[in-house]
Amino acid sequence: MNAGGLPAPWTYAPGYPLPDTRDGVGLYLRHGDQAYGFHFVVRREDDRVIGEIGFVAPPRGGVVMIGYAIVPSARRQGYATEAIAALTSWSLAQPDVDHVRAQTLPDNEASIRALLRAGFEEDEPGTKVRRFVKVRPGG
Repeated sequence: MNAGGLPAPWTYAPGYPLPDTRDGVGLYLRHGDQAYGFHFVVRREDDRVIGEIGFVAPPRGGVVMIGYAIVPSARRQGYATEAIAALTSWSLAQPDVDHVRAQTLPDNEASIRALLRAGFEEDEPGTKVRRFVKVRPGG
């Protein structure tokens, strides 16, 4: 571990860990399913951790919920969209997943755009959160 309590030898972008990192790791530690865990988002250009993406829990009834966050300095550059698309593609290739869900605050336009660009559709409009889903083709 380094001085910030993060695993070495990674390098981390300024602002990491994010305010919700502890919650994301906590969800994984509660369910403990490595396949449906917590992943760093690493920028290829400099091998720095710029965010995270993962699952709230293993699949239930064919559905998984994902969560993600990117440090402010790396936002609006396509990293969230790329991470969402990659994790969603992997998820929908698993035999026990046919729906991937995500939600965001209604005023988080960048997150909404990232989900839409990753192929999600708005599922249940709401005033407190906006919910999105991507369904396995033919599912």
